[in-house]
Amino acid sequence: MINNKRKSRRRQVRYTAWLVLEGGQLHGCALSDASDTGARLDVEDSKKIPDTFMLLLAGNGSAQRTCRVVWRKPQQVGVKFERRLAPQDRATLVPVIDADDNVRLEPA
Repeated sequence: MINNKRKSRRRQVRYTAWLVLEGGQLHGCALSDASDTGARLDVEDSKKIPDTFMLLLAGNGSAQRTCRVVWRKPQQVGVKFERRLAPQDRATLVPVIDADDNVRLEPA
C-alpha cells in the first residue's frame, strides 16, 4: 500500500504556466496536477529550475504563487506553494519577447 503524505487533495490538470527565473526570464512549463498546497510541473530539464521561484498561472501575472521545489525528476518537479501574494503586492506584468526570442516580464 502506498503511503500518501499529501495534506490536500490533488486534482489532475493540464495547464500552461511560466516560471520566473533570474532577470525576469520566463520558462514555460505545464501543471500535471495541483492541490491547494502544491503542484507537479512538467519541465524540459529540472536541473535548470532553481529551488525557489515565482510561478505565473496567468500571462498577465494576476495569478501567481511563490514555490519551493520539494522533489525532482529529470523532466518534472514537485513544488510546495509557500504563500499567495496579497493583491497589493501583485504587479500587472506582461510578457515581452526580445530579439533573441527570450521572454521576460515587464510592468504594463
